[in-house]
Amino acid sequence: MSEPSQGSTEHFVTKILPLYQGPSVKICLQPSNKEYVISKSLLCAESPVFSKMFNGEFLESQEQTVTLEETDDDVSVHSLEALIQWLYRRTFDLDIGGPEEHISALLRLARLADKYAITGIEDKIVPFIKDTIVSNPHPYSSSYGRDIDHNTYCLTRDHLFSASFLPSRHPVRRALASACVEGFLRSRDHKFNGEILACPSFGADLLIEIQSALYTLTPTYEVTVEDPISGERFRFKLNQV
Repeated sequence: MSEPSQGSTEHFVTKILPLYQGPSVKICLQPSNKEYVISKSLLCAESPVFSKMFNGEFLESQEQTVTLEETDDDVSVHSLEALIQWLYRRTFDLDIGGPEEHISALLRLARLADKYAITGIEDKIVPFIKDTIVSNPHPYSSSYGRDIDHNTYCLTRDHLFSASFLPSRHPVRRALASACVEGFLRSRDHKFNGEILACPSFGADLLIEIQSALYTLTPTYEVTVEDPISGERFRFKLNQV
């Protein structure tokens, strides 16, 4: 008998539904003192790290409870709750604060998922990052021209350094590097010029994204390049700086 195809009702009932049933485990968050009860099958199926904790010879497997300490980099109430929501519903609502804070929260979520080897969520995070960038361009940009930092207005140095802790070629790292392509191509005085020297891995990411962007060069009466964030084209004209 052939296996049911993914996405079919039979696949859901036979392969997915059992993950929501059976025993549960508890995740405690400190110092917020919050507790979350989650399906053990679901959590362990998604995370080999949690699977080793709860099915191995660790204390967590005896108590079926794990305590996570909050950090500035990945584990927080918002990131953990968003990750749990994604595990159950394959979506999350992480609309926090202004653009900078929102991107910071998305980066914490990406790093939390990576920390516990949970994959797939990065493809959901990237569109949110890109939408935030596109919706918050540099205020000096207008229909008459784009500021050299058009795509990096709501990005910060901390965002770039945080993303650099994700694995090489991680989609979230690529998204932030892509946002810096236009500024780098157009000016020696773009917003994150110093970060290229201070964070070599960011410079490497940027170089790869620049190469991809240059493949989109259009030789018309003026040279244009496709912006890897918005898909719009900008004139490839160096600022005199």
